[in-house]
Amino acid sequence: MSAVAATSWSQTPWTAAVAGLPDLDLLWNEPLSRHTTFRVGAPVACLAQPRSIAALQTLIGRLRHEGIPHFLLGAGSNLLASDEPWDGVAIQLGLCCGGIHLEPPRSGADTNLLRVGAGAKLARLLRFSVQRGLGGFEPLVGIPGTVGGAVVMNAGTQDGSITDVLDAVTIMETTGDPREVPKSRLEIEYRSVTLPEGSLILEASFSVKPTDPRHIRSKLRDAMKRRRATQPLGWPSAGCIFKNPPGQSAGALIERAGLKGLRCGDAEISSWHANWIINLGQASSRDVLTLVQIAEERVFEAFGVRLEREIRVLAG
Repeated sequence: MSAVAATSWSQTPWTAAVAGLPDLDLLWNEPLSRHTTFRVGAPVACLAQPRSIAALQTLIGRLRHEGIPHFLLGAGSNLLASDEPWDGVAIQLGLCCGGIHLEPPRSGADTNLLRVGAGAKLARLLRFSVQRGLGGFEPLVGIPGTVGGAVVMNAGTQDGSITDVLDAVTIMETTGDPREVPKSRLEIEYRSVTLPEGSLILEASFSVKPTDPRHIRSKLRDAMKRRRATQPLGWPSAGCIFKNPPGQSAGALIERAGLKGLRCGDAEISSWHANWIINLGQASSRDVLTLVQIAEERVFEAFGVRLEREIRVLAG
């Protein structure tokens, strides 16, 4: 992945290979700061938004054939993008995989099957669940991600995780073919779901119970009240930076290491919740990454615990 000047991207050898593909919306030299919840990140050479599954299949095939660096970009809620331009393609699935469909009730079943595109936003899924009276997604309230990213990260809170109601995922294999994989055949761990190598999620299906919308709203209000009391939701961030070590709290370890409130530039280890790093205005990726590394080093020195990152760092 080589960083190149933004002015040269229009002459990049692979530009024509992408620009000539059908049924794509393309944004060139698009700042990733517009697409990440940290609000940091230099431009990516191309942001591609396929309008159909066929267009996505064609795009992925071309990128792999030409050896063009690429990655999936959901809501950017667990991504720390580089301060250096990225010479590659970011792919968003909102246009081709953004649908939500409730299957007809199955005979004798006490649950419904809800099919949700990988590019659908979690906030939209929660609104749908309230409107249709479908319980099970309440632990996801306030998480600013997409369904595909949430499944891969096994997103959740102390109240539960998205895989608690997961039934299956539909993936696109390296051949470009779609395949449904039941939950029982996925490797599910804390904050992680392992997919077949080289595949990506097109859709997830969930087993959800009909629930009184008033009960769902009450649970959502209670969960958000707890979050607002303990988390700095008013600042750009990626939520929790580290996974909780077994039987321990990453935030408590960072706080005990004396790092709560530590700043680097405009990035700060939050004084509200030490497992959050917030952007106070003009933080750079380097500012954030410096605090991440300090937290890793100090916690290991003080407690012998190696913190594992939840966020993904995109190098320039």
